Amino acid sequence: MRIIGIDPDLTASGVALVEGNKIIRLERVAVPDLVLWVSKEWAYARGELVIRMEDPNLIKPTFPRAMPKAKNKQAVMNNISQKVGQVKAVATIIMQLLEHAGHQVKPVRPLQGAMKHLAKRDAKYFNQITGWDGRSNEDQRDAALIALFGG
Repeated sequence: MRIIGIDPDLTASGVALVEGNKIIRLERVAVPDLVLWVSKEWAYARGELVIRMEDPNLIKPTFPRAMPKAKNKQAVMNNISQKVGQVKAVATIIMQLLEHAGHQVKPVRPLQGAMKHLAKRDAKYFNQITGWDGRSNEDQRDAALIALFGG
């Protein structure tokens, strides 16, 4: 069974293709091209495909956090909230586009925990725990983690 993991983003989403716990491909795909990308994989897999997408709408709103070095804490929080809102909106749009194209999408709560955070930030650690030996960015690594562990 093939699994597509999607980490939605405003300009380009991280996308991972996984088969049998092995990462086959990692990419960044612009929103307009995402439905076509998924449809090609769907056709190749003959419907034996699961689509898991991180859905930030499943988490609580942003709240103040410790920022000891920030000079204008309110401006930083406003910026974080605005970016989270953008990702929530694009996730909703991507979900609607994929469902309109006939695909079933399983929304996944954003993964948490030390392993997830370290794997997202550290490519070497990500490669070590997943067996991936190629290059990747944070969005691609997040998409792969969703595909692998977002069940």
